[in-house]
Amino acid sequence: MKLIIFSGLPGAGKSALAEAVGQWFGIPVFAKDWLEASLLRCELVPTNPEKPLGSAGYQLLTMLAERQFRLGQSVILDSVASTQSIRSTWRALARQFGVDWRVIEVLCSDESLHRTRLAHRQRQIPGWHELKWSEVEHVKSYFAPWDEPRLILDTLAPFDQNLTQALSYCS
Repeated sequence: MKLIIFSGLPGAGKSALAEAVGQWFGIPVFAKDWLEASLLRCELVPTNPEKPLGSAGYQLLTMLAERQFRLGQSVILDSVASTQSIRSTWRALARQFGVDWRVIEVLCSDESLHRTRLAHRQRQIPGWHELKWSEVEHVKSYFAPWDEPRLILDTLAPFDQNLTQALSYCS
């Protein structure tokens, strides 16, 4: 079993790669944006400003991963994973269930291209808004650098090249 984390700033291209890897291996992909959009559609609003909607999204991702492991199945989590605390939680979960831990950090090293992709993306997540560049800048301000081995993919490279690297890394 594996826990594969796709991390990176919004709009970098992690979801497309996560979904392609999930399809290739037949592993479910759980994406934080889809979970949070479901909460918003249900009009669930955080009552504690110290625990924003993002916290609920990470709790749901963690629970879904645990459920997959209890079923003896691998899982892919697709989220920014910007903080050390959520990374530590998921690393501990992987250790608890004795699953392989794989992290793929996806970035776009060309800011102009990143902005353009973000401005034109249409993910069609019901109840979710497409982000603005200012929101990416905000996430960048608190995105903690990864301090462990991982695969770093730059989406300046062709998609198929990045997918091949991701598949090899996860095999």
